[in-house]
Amino acid sequence: MAQLTDKGYLHQLKWQRDFLSSDLAQYELGKAHFAFRIAGTLRTVFYRGKNSTPILPDLAERYGLRLSFKGHRKQETDYKPMMHLRFQSGNLKPNFDAPFLVTMDFQEYWNETICVLDGDQYTRQETVCAAANKLGGAHVDPKIPAKLLRIVEGNVMLGSLSHGEEAIITRALYETGYQVLQVLGRLIPELEKRILPERDRTE
Repeated sequence: MAQLTDKGYLHQLKWQRDFLSSDLAQYELGKAHFAFRIAGTLRTVFYRGKNSTPILPDLAERYGLRLSFKGHRKQETDYKPMMHLRFQSGNLKPNFDAPFLVTMDFQEYWNETICVLDGDQYTRQETVCAAANKLGGAHVDPKIPAKLLRIVEGNVMLGSLSHGEEAIITRALYETGYQVLQVLGRLIPELEKRILPERDRTE
């Protein structure tokens, strides 16, 4: 069995970057269902399972590169809100210079709770993997858990300047994909310097 080299992982990472770029552009044209394709790509890049090896963050770690993201500052509250969103909605493109955001490493970002709805909590990893594994990003599941349906087809819709209305899950996937694309834009050239001979690097 052939072993994928770090050069091969880098090649795959570039593909995933291109997939993200294309699908984000479609989302921004008003095709919100492309969020589920974004989820499939994010799962490929980040998900670790029994039979799944992620491209990142292992590749960055092997070459001494910090993989960091912007997530919401933690807030301790004495009440249980009916709905609390830890991503930005309304404007099309999120602003990652916002003062309520802090720098996180990958694991904290991946496991951050991004939505609370009537006591149910949804982490970024859960949201991405549910969209990929059950909602068409990579697989279609004939049985969708009731909890998941609430953020897909529930009564809660978000006002959007770009889409009029959009579901909680599609907006959360878009914002995650948008930030990951920015991170890859900075990370891939640094990985190329460490992995590829100079003649093979992207101009």
